[in-house]
Amino acid sequence: MSASVDERRRHRRYAYDGPVEYRRLGPATPGRIRNLSEGGLQVELPERFSSGTQLSLDLSLGDRSIHAEVEVAWSTDPRDGAMTPYPHGVKFIRLELQDRLSLAVFIAKVYGG
Repeated sequence: MSASVDERRRHRRYAYDGPVEYRRLGPATPGRIRNLSEGGLQVELPERFSSGTQLSLDLSLGDRSIHAEVEVAWSTDPRDGAMTPYPHGVKFIRLELQDRLSLAVFIAKVYGG
């Protein structure tokens, strides 16, 4: 019997609806955070990126702003036949210590985790 997705995760995911801006080659483009963990995020973006694509993100978590470099782990078509946005799972590949601590404090404060 295989392990469920939740059993394989190193970090617990928390539902969160908040703004994110991403950059690949051009100017910053807005998207939405749908859930977060200390290891990555699920975001909805107006364009689809393939697995392995690296992006630069600026996250707004309450009164905190965090910068992260991420890698797309997966992406899928929009929900319910919509044209956009595209759900993506991204993992942190570069997160400065202060930003990592800010994320951990935010999670502990909001979710008690």
